[in-house]
Amino acid sequence: MAKKRKLDPARTRPLTLEFLRDLGELKEFAPPAGDFDPLGAWTHTYRLWLVQRRLGGGVLVLRREPAKGGVRLTADLAVAEHTGYIRKAKAVVECAADALCTPRAWTLESQGFDADDKPIRGTKVTERGTIANGVLETRFGDRSRKQKVPLPVTCEWSLLDAVQRLPGPKTKPMAFALLEELDLLKPEQRLEFRETKGFTLSERTLPLTGYQQVGRGVLPWQYWVDAQHRLLFAFGGLRAYIYDPTAAEWMQQKLDRARARTRRLKGAKK
Repeated sequence: MAKKRKLDPARTRPLTLEFLRDLGELKEFAPPAGDFDPLGAWTHTYRLWLVQRRLGGGVLVLRREPAKGGVRLTADLAVAEHTGYIRKAKAVVECAADALCTPRAWTLESQGFDADDKPIRGTKVTERGTIANGVLETRFGDRSRKQKVPLPVTCEWSLLDAVQRLPGPKTKPMAFALLEELDLLKPEQRLEFRETKGFTLSERTLPLTGYQQVGRGVLPWQYWVDAQHRLLFAFGGLRAYIYDPTAAEWMQQKLDRARARTRRLKGAKK
């Protein structure tokens, strides 16, 4: 009889704050200090934890800047593999100054890099898009695509901003369509208040307010903000964003180890 394969707990337990804590992914977490204005200019840095890439990871730097008649969001994302390969993406999104930080126009660029940090041919992608009068237009080089979108509509970067301005238990459910990765439209989404609770971490209890997103074609997401309304944790499906100003250094260390291992393997095959 074939031996049964032992299940990895990370593939059987739901993704929660408690699960991330039990895995040790929050042991270095340090609650940010100081005042925070969710309506002002701010920069948040997150460590990206991925269920299917336990040896990899990533970094998200999200910036918000009030602009004339709206808001500008800039998302710099880097996702590393255990081989030392990395994919970098940058999105600049011009948004309305409304509850969902609705995207109006954006540019998205991404590129893959090998274990020597050299660009991988054929992996560079540039997308430009707009939403106006209920019509989404995306452009890739000399190609373009138009489609009608149900309103209101938002994207995942805008949601990370929007949850920081919600009023906690007084939040009324918000219905919208999600433009996933600024490309794939997923209608019939809902964002609503989840709960307030004290979350114990390293002998300290953090007062948190949670919101949740559910809808067609997406796994549920949770968003947890602190008493200042600063977003500390966001997770759903197979990934989690964890507030961590040192995330870039953390990922560089992982990359250096992975790339050194890849070079050793290549050398052994020669």
